[in-house]
Amino acid sequence: MNTARSVLSDDRITKFGLMVEANRRLMRTVEHSLRENHGLTMVEFEAMVRLGRSPDQQMSMSELAEQMVLTSGGITRLIDRLAKGDLVERVSCPSDRRVHWARLTDQGVATVSAALTTHLQDLDAHYFGTMSDDEEATMTAVLDRMRTACGGE
Repeated sequence: MNTARSVLSDDRITKFGLMVEANRRLMRTVEHSLRENHGLTMVEFEAMVRLGRSPDQQMSMSELAEQMVLTSGGITRLIDRLAKGDLVERVSCPSDRRVHWARLTDQGVATVSAALTTHLQDLDAHYFGTMSDDEEATMTAVLDRMRTACGGE
């Protein structure tokens, strides 16, 4: 029992718990805002932002799945939902019939642009606005290091 107590009181567990709780609370807040104001889930928004920041506002489905840490089936279902809303379209690669791209439509660009304005306001209100510039720089460096240590690029 003594060993269990010492492990349960380890500061690393507390720090990890704080990180998880902060992430969940922030995600719940920003996703609620995106859903209420723009009809988007967080994962839909993330896909659209990634597409919007890519050359020609398109990516291969496999590259998008890799970046979002989704399976091929998961990315297919996601793109299907976005395509039904005319936010994304599928484009065949002219040089390789096996490759398909997802590309933002004009409506998708307008939607993600509006959603980004809301999202940035939410981030300032609940995240960046609560930190000094030095704290923000440190947080960014630490998060990037953690992502890389967990197999991110």
